[in-house]
Amino acid sequence: MHILSPYQKIEGTEWYKGTANAIYQNIHFIDKYSPTYVAILSGDHIYKMDYAEMLSYHKAKKAACTIAMLEVDWNEASRFGLMLCDDDGTITEFEEKPENPRSNKASMGVYIFTWEKLRKYLLEDEANPNSTNDFGKDVIPAMHKAGEKMVAYPFKGYWRDVGTIESLWTANMDLLTPSSGLDLDDPSWKIYAKSPSVHPHFVSDKANIKTSMVSKGCEIDGNISRSIIFANTTIEEDSLIESSIIMPGATIKKGAKVFYSIIGENAIIDENATIGAIPEKDASNFGISVVGENTHIAAGSFVAPNKMIDEEGVEVDIK
Repeated sequence: MHILSPYQKIEGTEWYKGTANAIYQNIHFIDKYSPTYVAILSGDHIYKMDYAEMLSYHKAKKAACTIAMLEVDWNEASRFGLMLCDDDGTITEFEEKPENPRSNKASMGVYIFTWEKLRKYLLEDEANPNSTNDFGKDVIPAMHKAGEKMVAYPFKGYWRDVGTIESLWTANMDLLTPSSGLDLDDPSWKIYAKSPSVHPHFVSDKANIKTSMVSKGCEIDGNISRSIIFANTTIEEDSLIESSIIMPGATIKKGAKVFYSIIGENAIIDENATIGAIPEKDASNFGISVVGENTHIAAGSFVAPNKMIDEEGVEVDIK
């Protein structure tokens, strides 16, 4: 693995201008390996995919570009870049977040390119002063317009883009929902994580835990429901955690309440403070509450939904 920061450039001093420009600026690095194919993957998605199977599909179709495709609910389709395909999977049209979708085949932002082809279009894209240097907006439409062979690779399984606060919260809650498809303990494909070298978690007889994950090093005396509790967290007695994510080292003190929230690392929620709220069925403006890392929320305070308290103690609107 190589980490290529924006400081390693072909020329100039500019940061990456877009997803395509990030690859363009590292063309020399890729060329050193003389690849036949290149996979371009997003870094903020959660899914499990065998890329070898997608590559085999790309080769069999003799494609210049293969785009991983997931069929989404028609009610959600307008949130995605969509593809229209013929019977053999060849992409005939693209729709970028259309108001009235004609397809529910959504791009996952996972691509395999034949490198010779991609290299050509990256150079052309960089030379175009009107380009935003983005794969979805510029490079892929340019390839399609030029008549390159482009196909959709059908993917079935769990996938979520976690580019927002709400989607990050939802993905964690999916861990607690067996029907979500997100299974860390699938015997055929386990997901491993770095485990802290600390004592096992301790749950006292004062605690009450329902449908939650509790990591090592935690000391639990409070009440927890449908929540993810990371390592070395302290939940004191008479506190209440519901549908929330508590990051490592956080402390929830006596009588505090945390609802539908994300609490940052080493944050302290003092006695009788309330973070977030339980949504009402008709609350259209409901959102997640966030407390930044190393932040101290004073006793008796209230942090409303769609609000974040940052490390400086400043309240910021999330939406």
